Amino acid sequence: MKPDNKKIHLWIYNHPFNGISDQIDFFLASFAQHGYKVTLGRSPRTDCLNVAIENFSPKSKAILENFCLNTRKRVSIIMTEHLDFDSGNIFIHGNPLWTNNDYMHPATQINRIRYLFDCLPYIKSFLVLGDLPELRNFSTMLPGAEVKSVPFPKLNYIDPETSHKSINCDSDLIFTGYCTEYRSEIISEIKKENITIKQPDQLVSRKKRDLLNISSKLILNVPQREDWKWLSLMRIIAGLRCGRASISVATNDKSLISHCCEQINMSDSHWTKEIRSKLNDWKNIYCASYEKYMDMADSFEKKFPFPHDFIEYWSITDGIDT
Repeated sequence: MKPDNKKIHLWIYNHPFNGISDQIDFFLASFAQHGYKVTLGRSPRTDCLNVAIENFSPKSKAILENFCLNTRKRVSIIMTEHLDFDSGNIFIHGNPLWTNNDYMHPATQINRIRYLFDCLPYIKSFLVLGDLPELRNFSTMLPGAEVKSVPFPKLNYIDPETSHKSINCDSDLIFTGYCTEYRSEIISEIKKENITIKQPDQLVSRKKRDLLNISSKLILNVPQREDWKWLSLMRIIAGLRCGRASISVATNDKSLISHCCEQINMSDSHWTKEIRSKLNDWKNIYCASYEKYMDMADSFEKKFPFPHDFIEYWSITDGIDT
């Protein structure tokens, strides 16, 4: 049975589009490169295998439950948050539940997990885009939960010389993340080096974000808080798709995307000057990051092949004609 005869639908009813555009791009690109045609919409489809993105409220949870009960179908869920189970405790973003921070309120943490668990009877599998979130011991926390990896999509090479000339590159760095107190402190220190940073004050569309990326030399990654362990995989890939590499301050991530992002240690008193040095070499940094990404994506897929067999099995159990 050919992959392009399988019907996949990305059901994005529970998110604003701008907030998940990177996940959508990753999912569509990876599936397309493996022979699948994926539709996208805010309503589910009874003639397709439906995939939703994690983050449910009482209302959106009820919508998913009603669809599955009425159609006798199950959905797969793309996981976006770092949710782990260690020593009998649930951890979110590396900290135990109820840990107070200015990135995600403890009540939001609890509700995010609670409503996801409520949906378990209707979930066919959990999908991870690339290697993050890691979901350590997830099947121990949720016996029977099946976790499948979606391989990294291949990216087109963008000549930095051509892209640099096609648009006015009027900023050194671009930062598009939610600005926590810790992030604000680091960005303020970087600006003292007379380094210009574009920083939209609200969520922007993918088109606007791409233009901001292209008009900057490098993309800046800063962790949400001091003990945050991970790079922003989606931000780094989005940058490479535009022909721009990312640098990260105050991280020591060992995940696969770290091969494609230069990390700067703040313990060095000259760390802001190191950023200046990298800005002077931004074109070569992009070329090297792109090559490392493509090598990493190829190695990852050899270890975690695209889940064709799972999709075929799911098509049978959901009664999808192919």
